[in-house]
Amino acid sequence: MSAWQARQLAEQTGRTFVITGSNSGVGLEAARDLVGRGGHVVLAVRDVAAGEKARAEILRAGRGSAEVRRLDLADLDSVATFAKELSEQLAADGRLLNALVCNAGVMGGPLLFTTQGFERQMGTNHLGHAALVTALWPALHEAGGRVVVVSSIAARGGRLSTVSTRDDLVAPAVYDTQKVYANTKQANLLFAQELHRRVVAAGSPVSVVAAHPGVSWTNLFPRQLREQGKGYLVMPLRLVHPLAFQSATAGALPTLRALDSSTPSGAFVGPKLLNGWRGRPELLGVFSTGADPAVAARLWELTEDVLGTPLPL
Repeated sequence: MSAWQARQLAEQTGRTFVITGSNSGVGLEAARDLVGRGGHVVLAVRDVAAGEKARAEILRAGRGSAEVRRLDLADLDSVATFAKELSEQLAADGRLLNALVCNAGVMGGPLLFTTQGFERQMGTNHLGHAALVTALWPALHEAGGRVVVVSSIAARGGRLSTVSTRDDLVAPAVYDTQKVYANTKQANLLFAQELHRRVVAAGSPVSVVAAHPGVSWTNLFPRQLREQGKGYLVMPLRLVHPLAFQSATAGALPTLRALDSSTPSGAFVGPKLLNGWRGRPELLGVFSTGADPAVAARLWELTEDVLGTPLPL
């Protein structure tokens, strides 16, 4: 079978996509591609000014359209407001929500907390996205849409299990920034797999696909170094990053393949060369840390407890 190529992705005229964290990096490149195919992309970003700059850049070469809406995944009130206002606008315009790409994330840094008092990495990367999927579920269901959850090869280091507790998600007793990040990416993969299982059981028209971008050069790495007091390493890293990292454009290809209707619900897409660091987007076996239904069910239960509301299905 020949390798998947981005040109295989269909034209997207008349289709609407929400991409979180799409003002830079992998999210920006995915948005650029979809707008270039005629799609309408909602840039769901925390920094509206950065989002408007990205929008102007995207529209210079694209045939489609884009809009910027503020979304702070570290604030559940912001998530609720975003989903309500977007859903109302979609209904008013007679548009459908064809796909939600859960792409945004924070990586590393000191112990910080969300507005609701949850550990920031888990609160942003998993809990905020779980709340967003839940709030937008009626729109996704109506459209028979697709949810794409962007995980990471870091998920292989996650340690969530069937005996994980609420505090393991929101208030880890020992804060190891890299281990917590790995747990968040494991949570992304577990959530996607469990959501897919529930979609199938319920006969829902929504499809769910997980992806990982390999090790791609985005602003996560410079930001992490600066937060660790190692900003002096940013410039040398910028000089050598083409040797060690994929480009953000290459890193967006798994997301685009995940959006392709030929990719089945429940799939996991990403590069596999060099242990997943780089390469073309391929259909992969789910990492063992994200494949256990019992662990996924436990995460689902804990997530509902933390959010204080049932998740979809």
